[in-house]
Amino acid sequence: MKYPALALTLVIAALLPNASLRAAQPNIGVVTQRDYNGATVEPSGSSATHAILFKDGVFALDTVRTGTTATTELQFLDQTKIQVGSGAELRLDDFVYNAATTQGGGKISFAVGAFRYVGGKMTTEENIRLRTPTATMIIRGTELVIYVWPDGTTQVNVVSGAVEVSGCATSANRLAMTGMQVNVTPDCATSVAAAPALPADFAALSLPDREPESDGNRRGKGGGDNDRGHDSDPGRSKGGGSQGGGSSSGGSSGGGNASGGLH
Repeated sequence: MKYPALALTLVIAALLPNASLRAAQPNIGVVTQRDYNGATVEPSGSSATHAILFKDGVFALDTVRTGTTATTELQFLDQTKIQVGSGAELRLDDFVYNAATTQGGGKISFAVGAFRYVGGKMTTEENIRLRTPTATMIIRGTELVIYVWPDGTTQVNVVSGAVEVSGCATSANRLAMTGMQVNVTPDCATSVAAAPALPADFAALSLPDREPESDGNRRGKGGGDNDRGHDSDPGRSKGGGSQGGGSSSGGSSGGGNASGGLH
């Protein structure tokens, strides 16, 4: 062959068309689940997916998916962890952390599925935004179990700490403490109630069955009060003794709407 080196270069480029794109994104974490059972990642700028195994790195703008029987666990730069249940999808938009100052921030978008979020060493955890198609969360020293259904319905359960949740872009923040949950419907209505029993076993982390939402049971279910873009009297919320009223936060960016998905 007349130009063997050039031919070899072209072959490598064809086999790894997105290598340079992936290398351009910062490494923000690692896979910590030892047993592989089907989780995959789609790097930014690529339509190809590949398996992610124990100790594999994950990068900004990666999209992680699990199949019907797959799970995975990710650990980020400050030791924040996200357990990903079966049938789930999330995008790792960004995550930065300075170990010397313990400060940082980030954004993670949960498209569908069941997730357990456990905060790490970051002392500016309020700079992390967790998003779903209908909700944005500001976290404060928090462990959460988050459920996102295909229609965008979101349920945020507080295992420990606190979280502020806003439904879509125009709703006021709703504060939930340990033992409480915030529900956000596809039309962005929010309610606060006592959290149900949550799975302790990572293997059992999956979307629970739920009854179809209607205006009637949405208002009556769980004892929480409903909010469609305005603060209500926090004393009306029944959250195990903690107030469920929201505090407005100018730093919060709203999530997209249910029909549009994550942006």
